[in-house]
Amino acid sequence: MKPPKWSVRLLEWFCPDELLEGILGDLLEQYEADCERYGPSRSGRRFTWNVLRLFHPTILFRNSITLNVVNMGMLISHLRVAGRNMLKHRFFSFINLLGLSCTIAFVLLTFLFIRKERSFDQFHKHKDTIFRVYHDVVNSETGQSMAQSAVTAVPLARDLAAALPGIRHYSRYASSSATVRQETEPFDETIHFVDADFLKMFDFPLLAGNPATALDDPNDILLSTEMAEKYFGKGAAIGRELELIVNDTTVTVTVSGVIDARRDYSSLPFDFLMPIEQYQLVVPLSAFTSYNYGLVENYIQLDDQSLRENVEPQLTPVIEKLIPADRNRVLYGLQPLAGIHLEDEIVGNALYTSPRKLYFMVAMALLVVLIACINFITLSTGHALGRLKEIGVRRTLGALRTQLRGQLIAESFFTCLLAGGAGLAVAWTLSPVFGQLVDSPFQFSLGVPELFFLLAIMLVMALITGGLQSTVIVRKQTGEALAKKGGGTAGRNWFSEGLVVMQFALSIVLIIGAVTIRNQMQYIQQKDLGFEQERLLEIGLPSITDAAASRQLIDRFRYLARQDQRVLEVGASMNNAREPWTELVFEQTDGEQEALFFNQVDESYLQTMGIELAAGKWFDPEKQNATRSILVNERLVRHFGWDDPFSQQIPGKEFTGSHQIIGVVRDFHFSSLHQQIKPLILALDDEAIASGVTGLSTYVWPPNLYQLVVRIAPGPVEPVLEHLENSWKQIAPDKAFSYHFTDEVLAAKYAEEKRWGRVLNWASLFGIGIAWLGLLSLMRLSVQRRTKEIGIRKVLGSSTGNVILLLTRRFSLLVLTGSLLAWPVAWILLHRWLESFSYRIALNPILFLLVGLTVLLLTLGSIGLQSMRAARTNPVEALREGI
Repeated sequence: MKPPKWSVRLLEWFCPDELLEGILGDLLEQYEADCERYGPSRSGRRFTWNVLRLFHPTILFRNSITLNVVNMGMLISHLRVAGRNMLKHRFFSFINLLGLSCTIAFVLLTFLFIRKERSFDQFHKHKDTIFRVYHDVVNSETGQSMAQSAVTAVPLARDLAAALPGIRHYSRYASSSATVRQETEPFDETIHFVDADFLKMFDFPLLAGNPATALDDPNDILLSTEMAEKYFGKGAAIGRELELIVNDTTVTVTVSGVIDARRDYSSLPFDFLMPIEQYQLVVPLSAFTSYNYGLVENYIQLDDQSLRENVEPQLTPVIEKLIPADRNRVLYGLQPLAGIHLEDEIVGNALYTSPRKLYFMVAMALLVVLIACINFITLSTGHALGRLKEIGVRRTLGALRTQLRGQLIAESFFTCLLAGGAGLAVAWTLSPVFGQLVDSPFQFSLGVPELFFLLAIMLVMALITGGLQSTVIVRKQTGEALAKKGGGTAGRNWFSEGLVVMQFALSIVLIIGAVTIRNQMQYIQQKDLGFEQERLLEIGLPSITDAAASRQLIDRFRYLARQDQRVLEVGASMNNAREPWTELVFEQTDGEQEALFFNQVDESYLQTMGIELAAGKWFDPEKQNATRSILVNERLVRHFGWDDPFSQQIPGKEFTGSHQIIGVVRDFHFSSLHQQIKPLILALDDEAIASGVTGLSTYVWPPNLYQLVVRIAPGPVEPVLEHLENSWKQIAPDKAFSYHFTDEVLAAKYAEEKRWGRVLNWASLFGIGIAWLGLLSLMRLSVQRRTKEIGIRKVLGSSTGNVILLLTRRFSLLVLTGSLLAWPVAWILLHRWLESFSYRIALNPILFLLVGLTVLLLTLGSIGLQSMRAARTNPVEALREGI
């Protein structure tokens, strides 16, 4: 396997000879490592990206570049001519400047966005030696990777540090919700738990407190600057106390430091940091020694980056000595800290940005640049053909072809320079809006890399457009150039027509993409999820480990809430709509692992949610052995191939008791529509299936009822919320009343797609606008260049209709050709995008035809209006003014 040849040639072109051998060797070594991990396709993309990253001043300026000194007088003359041409053709110059300036602004904002995303976690001094440990579950028979996750067992990092030399520090990174109170008002917050070495590994500035002792005491807590101001105002927070309620335990903690969390540039978000020892308030003590629970992220710091090659192969053998053999082998690996933010294949709790988002932005930027360049080239070439006589005169006076090429390139650069200045102003103005659009606000600032990038864009555009102009014009013979007054009408410019076809094709692809993405988002929002999501809200219960006390609290709230007739139903469950549901593992007698989802509910949950019963009956807590009864969904019945589920048991070799399936509920979506509905067990108590559980992957544990679900009647919401809050204060005065509407929670799951759908819509609108401005200008120019021909045809007896047909026929063929090119490209791209959804719309060929027809009608309308104006011109004036 070899990397892309063009990427290697690009590196050889711009990299100095004295650096090439070392840099290319490192890149090839990284490519081979990537091939083993990702495969050749993705490795090739990563190799190309690494090459492009090296295209910056520190590399380029080491080249020995010899510049020919250009005669300053000649340069001034070129710029003066360029200015006169722009003033002479104001309309076309305005279109060029508008398209180029907006394009430069969009590309510059995209560059700033990508640069910010790539700067995450770069401020840590030891970033190159810090790694996150992840595991990869691999089928022992097929060798296929089944799941990668950075959420691993609590003792993992500690055991690795004890068994392997070269690990300098380690820290776990865990989180839990808690109620935080200072004096009176309680707030729901997220607490993170870390080891004492956390402050030695990561360079989060401690603004107050001693980093050496800040996490020594189990009751110490570090606050972010935002939380310190929230709870203590502008005063000193050190030594002040906070009251934390975690599960059903109240702990008084002392603020030992205030820390800058660097939220805008860190993949590890936190507001509160506590010693990992206090994590036992959240999980059972056995979790600190067991590998059956994936609960935390484990980070290690090596003595040196080079030790990774020695340490990583030893991870799996060390852990296999501590855990029993499994049919599916678990392999362990190290993920560099600097690569976490742009990695979406290894699931963890750290903040990340999908690299596909960056690829998408780069693709859109390149697409917009391509459209703008095509506009610039077609319009400039069209005008340049009108300057053939000028070119002929210059050739007669002794001008060399290289000088003429230099003139055209200088004029193009002058236009790009003006557009660059305007683009800077547009980018600065729109940067807040752009930041909101991509959900990544950033500060607009220009440094050396940004200015170099801007200059590179202008140079590339000028060289491409000026070079292509000169190729078309300078190749004309002197006599031919002098004979033509404006380019004439004979023959066809296949190059320009090819560019116009490409413009039409790109416009059609963008329109089809925008409409399809909007339709998919509407489908997701309107799809029947199997339960009634309207007028349903979730309220987080206090974390109480005592099941009896929890049920008593729920019954009391239900009684108080139902006093208002607008509250229709109140139920409770373990999982909520915001987070992934609990996934349990049951080991079979043959060693196979069965992963089934589980939710503990109360007897009113299903009716409150509006979930339908397909067969059997609901829970009845009054009946004997009610806690041994379970409900399953239709997907689970199909998964095991049962004809009569009521006589079956959930298979698992560890079961010591029996359970009874009393009902089958219709399938409903408890995860996003990106995933198929999975097998699900519903129970009043985990006692029914707990003995068979051999592992779990969960965000909620131990089993209990942690969420209330409330169904309210149609009508004003505020009075009902006020009543529910008053009822809440009577049962849990120490916990903040926090609620979420289920439909809003579900909508938030697709916020990323909606957000990037908006980005595509705006980028598409922007690209289409630039393309159509250019096309309209080109149509106008085409009609102007044929004014004399139209006058001659009118004198010879042609009707207005014949003239319009003559001018529209050419562009009709160009639109049809563009449509034929665009349709398969759009189909392939959108089909691949829709495959990321388990539930999706079908691509509709009628949409493709309608978009092509719409573009054709718009084109015919535009060219028809201009043709009609030209056809109605007095033939005498047309012959006199024709170019």
